[in-house]
Amino acid sequence: MSCLSKLHGARGSVIIITTRSATVASITEVILRRCVLGSLCIDDCWAILKKKAFPDGSALVANDLETIGREIAKKCAGVPLAAKHLLSSSTTKFNEKPNEFPTEQ
Repeated sequence: MSCLSKLHGARGSVIIITTRSATVASITEVILRRCVLGSLCIDDCWAILKKKAFPDGSALVANDLETIGREIAKKCAGVPLAAKHLLSSSTTKFNEKPNEFPTEQ
């Protein structure tokens, strides 16, 4: 914590610590102002998923795919990292056509 106190007040210095741990937040709160962020709404979560699933910027998404995407967004419980990581760890994208999948031999 002493390294953080050296930066406190220095011109142009910014420190951002993100955590879900109340313990970590309370320790850093001694020096840094605490800002509690809420969860994303389903629409914002869907926007993150859509951007990852359709990187070409497709504005129109088939209704069935949007329904699936919004259900996934609900399961992310408003956590942006969950939404972003979900599709970046996936090997497939929503817009792949069935004939683009590898066939078993």
